[in-house]
Amino acid sequence: MNTKTIAVTVFYMVLQGYHAIIYPSDYACTLCEDPTQVTFNFIVVGGGSAGATVAARLSEIPEWNVLLLEAGGDPPESTENPLLWNHNLRTKYDWTFFSEQNPLFFKGMEDERCIISRGLMLSGSSSINAMIYLRGTVEDFRQWKNKYGCYGWDYEDVLPYFKKSEDFVDSSRLDPEVHSVGGMLTVTPLTTFDPAYTVIAEAEQSIHLIEVNDFNRKAPVIGYGNFDSTTRNGRRCSTLKAFLMPVSNRSNLYVAKNTIVTKIIIVDGVAVGVEFKCSSGEIKSVFCTNEVVLCAGPIKSPQLLMLSGIGPREHLNEHNIHVINDLPVGLNLQDHMSLPALVFTDRKCRPIEDIKNESSDLLKKEMSLYSKNISTLGLSKLMTFYKSKDDLVYPDLQIIKFRVPFNATNSLPNKLNLFTNMFGYSKEVTNVYDELNLLSDIIVMAPIILQPLSTGRIKLKSVNPFDDPSIILDYLTHEEEVETLLKGIEFIVKLSKTKHFKDAGLVLEELKLPNCADYVWDTRDYWICVIQNLAAPFYHVASSCRMGPEDDPFTVVDP
Repeated sequence: MNTKTIAVTVFYMVLQGYHAIIYPSDYACTLCEDPTQVTFNFIVVGGGSAGATVAARLSEIPEWNVLLLEAGGDPPESTENPLLWNHNLRTKYDWTFFSEQNPLFFKGMEDERCIISRGLMLSGSSSINAMIYLRGTVEDFRQWKNKYGCYGWDYEDVLPYFKKSEDFVDSSRLDPEVHSVGGMLTVTPLTTFDPAYTVIAEAEQSIHLIEVNDFNRKAPVIGYGNFDSTTRNGRRCSTLKAFLMPVSNRSNLYVAKNTIVTKIIIVDGVAVGVEFKCSSGEIKSVFCTNEVVLCAGPIKSPQLLMLSGIGPREHLNEHNIHVINDLPVGLNLQDHMSLPALVFTDRKCRPIEDIKNESSDLLKKEMSLYSKNISTLGLSKLMTFYKSKDDLVYPDLQIIKFRVPFNATNSLPNKLNLFTNMFGYSKEVTNVYDELNLLSDIIVMAPIILQPLSTGRIKLKSVNPFDDPSIILDYLTHEEEVETLLKGIEFIVKLSKTKHFKDAGLVLEELKLPNCADYVWDTRDYWICVIQNLAAPFYHVASSCRMGPEDDPFTVVDP
């Protein structure tokens, strides 16, 4: 059996292990027949990470009728397996937005545009993300309060809610000050067979990084360790599974699927309902007595607000939209920029036949954990937080790692190609990764900026709600951000020179990008060129409807 046959066989073996999942019943047909049949107290727009949770919580009050409107349908069964987390990127379960071109960056992307994946299904992006359970540092929340005026959002304010929602299953690491059990969101440690795990961990220790037992602790988290995951019994624990499905039989909770909201209806400055598209193509209206709760995500929420008359006056005037409230909607868009461009091979250590056999064996072992109800994301479980300057208390860099099995781009289904589907690199660029992957497994390390300074913005392309908005990513425009990425590169290069890496045969390879052919490898100019070509947002897009005090020029909603 050749490598391709082995990999495809393992891939489809895991699809046989799914158990029956009963999703919430669909109210869409009844709603479209007669939107006035039920008097709703709340309408929640978007059934994703936030919306599924909010709808479930609101429906705890029996007297409140809650309508949840979701543009997508049920998640596919493949979302259950953590190792297949990227299986549904750029499919019908993904909005698959594209940014506008940028004069300086994204030169290695298809058409020089970034992909921005957002989940298009119940549970939203919590069914296409990598299930990493990181709350943020204490300092993150303190800045929200002290720097941005978001009172009520300090760390001590939000910690009780993190604990209330959490079911932390690792009793050996349960710190009751920050964790709890019995909540609806299961948080689980990960397992891996990956032999590089120990090599990398020991190498980081050799350059004086400490092992961090819990990345969600109160103390600063500078060091390496294992992140916890939103998984349950070896399967993804999305917000749908955690919060919505357990209460979907409530008589006051109505879930309408494949129902696209096109406008918020505002009367005398108050949101009283929404317009939505039925599967028949008809546009209908539904109203509520209390509130419309907008949970459509950082791309669709600003688009809906602007289409409804809430947004920058000048921009709305350009589209002849009546201005109800002049607010900076769509501005201040932010993301964590990453650079998945530091690629290691082990081809100098073993004959290629050994690499083939070991790669397929490792893949089968990792996949087998799923059938045993054990959570795994392979090598990705090992994460590093690092500070680019000695005087920092909290990290400003995160380093992720992932393994791509030998010849994976040819042997695994194409939709699992991270370089194409997640990062959106052009064929010319993915060929560079493929050539290295034909030599051996590759291990990719990516520095990620944790404290972005530059912002993007969302604008309307048209008044048609079915047109994607214009997404302008003016990222990395602060020189300090590029310097931070360079510090992350410097850290990984330092790792590559340790005895542990050399003894294991892990070799940092040059990415021979056509656009960077004029630069000498591993020089500052070379890495800046790589950043201009391959730096990519990490799907942590946020802040397009910023929270803050009324006198802040970027505030859209108050705390």
